[in-house]
Parts: sequence; C-alpha cells; structure tokens
Amino acid sequence: MKKMKEMKFHLVTGLLILASYLIFNVIMHPDFTNALSDENYYVLQVLLMLVLGVVATIILVKSEHWKECGRFQFRWSYLGVFFLSFFLLFVWANLATRIFPRTQNGSAVVEVATSMTGLSYVIMRVLYGSLIAPVAEEVVCRGFVMTSLSKFKNYYIDVLVSATIFGAMHVLQHGWITTDFILYFVMGLIFCLMFRYTRSIYWAIALHASWNTFLLIVSLLVFGY
Repeated sequence: MKKMKEMKFHLVTGLLILASYLIFNVIMHPDFTNALSDENYYVLQVLLMLVLGVVATIILVKSEHWKECGRFQFRWSYLGVFFLSFFLLFVWANLATRIFPRTQNGSAVVEVATSMTGLSYVIMRVLYGSLIAPVAEEVVCRGFVMTSLSKFKNYYIDVLVSATIFGAMHVLQHGWITTDFILYFVMGLIFCLMFRYTRSIYWAIALHASWNTFLLIVSLLVFGY
C-alpha cells in the first residue's frame, strides 16, 4: 500500500511538471492564442497558473507528504537563512547581469510591464509575479519534486533535479539559451537550499515571493514600470 502511494505521488509529480510545460509551451503558444488580445493572453496565463497552483496545493495537502513539508516552524536560524538566501539572490542577480545578457524571460517581463496599465498591470505584475507564480512554482518544484526525490537527498539529487526543472521552466517557453538557464538554475538552487534547510514550503514561498516583490519595487522606482 505504501509503495502504491509513493508511485501515485511520483506520477502526480510528473503530471504537474508536464502541465507546467504544456501551459507555457503549448497552450500559451502563439499558434493557439493568436486570436487573443495581449491583455486576454496574459489573463489566460494567470488563470492557468492559478489553477495549477491550487490543484497542486490541494493534492500536496491531502497527501501524506504534507507532513514533510507543510508545517510552518519559526526559528531564528530559519530567519537567518532566509536573509542569507535573499542576499545570495541579490549578489547572483547583480553578477549575472554583468556577465550575461538579459534573459528572454526578463525581456518578456519588461514587455508586459510597459504594455499594461490599470487592473491588468496589477493582476499580471503584482498578483501573478508576487504571489501566484511563487506559490505554484514552489509547490511543484520544491513541494513535489524535492519530496519525491527525498530518498536521494544525501547526494543532493533532489536539489539538482528541482533546480534544473525550475531553470527549464523559465527558459523553454522562450527558446533555449544556456546563459538564461544558468541564471535561473542558480536561483533555483538557492530556493532549494532554503526549502532543504527548513523542510517547509512556506519558507521557500516566502523567499520566492519576497524576491519577486523586491524586483517589482526596484523596477518601479528605477525604471518606472
């Protein structure tokens, strides 16, 4: 019975990864959405990721694995690792900006930010970027992937696979560029280590959401979008 439950959990993990790929590389492909306006295109993307995040969260909560990653505990060491991880993200982002060209994902974010106003801007930039995307990505990449591979954590296979999937999710939809992948892979490693240290999806989500919100505030203050 336990082995069957494990197999089901692994299967669901694979299906969620596949669903993420299909959302960005098939459903949101121009061939399928060329009849939509830009605004409706981004709203559809938000809705699909929201559904993915909600479904993934419900499944994770109802699974036995929720006990492994769904408990929130506050420890000063966790808070210290949180700020250290945030600092590492900041250092890596600045370093990558100097040595790599702007990622295609980053260019897409700028295009969205400069073309939308009002409620659409709030939904796409604030709600999606600072909440929906961090929750959905962390639940899938950390909650499911790393938990599924927890048996191999002594070799950090869970961390490497999770970071690889996270990096690929941000690259494949725009076309493979190795430097783009490296940027998001390293960011994924930092999110993974936060999750690995705390064993709590909440801390990973908080770090991801805080980082995305920080980027939003900086872009508003510096660039006006």
